[in-house]
Amino acid sequence: MKLLEKHVLLVIALGASGAMAHHGPVTNPALYLTDEVVELQGELTEILWRNPHLRGRIAVVGDDGQETIWEAELGPTPRSFERRGLGPEDFLGDVRIAGYVSRHGENALGALHVLLPSGEELVQGNRTPRWSNELVAAAPPETIDPALVAEARRTADGIFRTWGRRHTNIEPQLEGVEFTERGRELNAAYDAVLHNIEVLECRQGMPDAMFDPVTMEITDEGDRIIIHIAEYNTRRTIHKEGTAGAAEPVASATGHSVGRMDGDDLVITTTHIDWPYYSELGTPQSDQASYLERLSVAEDGNRLNYSITITDPVVFPGPVTLESYRLWTPGVEIPPFNCVLDWEDAPD
Repeated sequence: MKLLEKHVLLVIALGASGAMAHHGPVTNPALYLTDEVVELQGELTEILWRNPHLRGRIAVVGDDGQETIWEAELGPTPRSFERRGLGPEDFLGDVRIAGYVSRHGENALGALHVLLPSGEELVQGNRTPRWSNELVAAAPPETIDPALVAEARRTADGIFRTWGRRHTNIEPQLEGVEFTERGRELNAAYDAVLHNIEVLECRQGMPDAMFDPVTMEITDEGDRIIIHIAEYNTRRTIHKEGTAGAAEPVASATGHSVGRMDGDDLVITTTHIDWPYYSELGTPQSDQASYLERLSVAEDGNRLNYSITITDPVVFPGPVTLESYRLWTPGVEIPPFNCVLDWEDAPD
């Protein structure tokens, strides 16, 4: 399967770049050594305040007096920390960090607990604090400008509006699928550390993008429909049937998509998908894959239902159908993603 092999070679070529963006939960054993929690204590000297995850460099002095620089993934997006009243300066200084060592390389850690210089502890998830009774406050609900909400309600037109976080993951739906013999071989050979090009290129492909837990906006631009997904600012172009763009397929990470309206539903046929897996955590995808997608609005207008039927004769013995849904979020806007993987690429 040429598609997967091509990207594996690309990952090997880029593997020495030093980028450490895991784009996966710290508790995921495919990405982290989750059998043992490791503690670090030292000075956090640099912070990379960029998507997809906040990262810091910590200078740790060992018992032998030698200094080692560790890189820690400190948590989710900068925006989530800003809503909690934290900025880059709040992380700089003497810190303690506990978490799991990354499978991406030596001296890399995914943080579960961070004791900030202020004495407040940042805890991921619902864990019991490790060092302090003073915890970083939870993020308050985001406030939305009432004028934007009113305008969104006035202009809502079927599927063409902004929809919130998806409510169904792709991974559980893929766990029970049947594979061809070749599909089983490819799935067994997949390594979430070596083969996940998303974390090395700051971009996302299909169909994973449609299942990402972020805001999505659908707009009608005449001869085409644009699906804008907040993660990586992914933009899918859906050429309408009968237009020039529909007849000129070009391979890409999101594929070549042709759409038609079936009543109020949008039906999309997608081919020429140049993306090596169905989920960022595995399930390789071949270059023979094609999709039939349907997006429909529930009767009350507040829910977008999504289904995708995948045909991939290399990986699956028959069609595979996955489903998800999103709720309407009037007034919500998609901010710039500002993805940076390498420290050297970050603006001063």
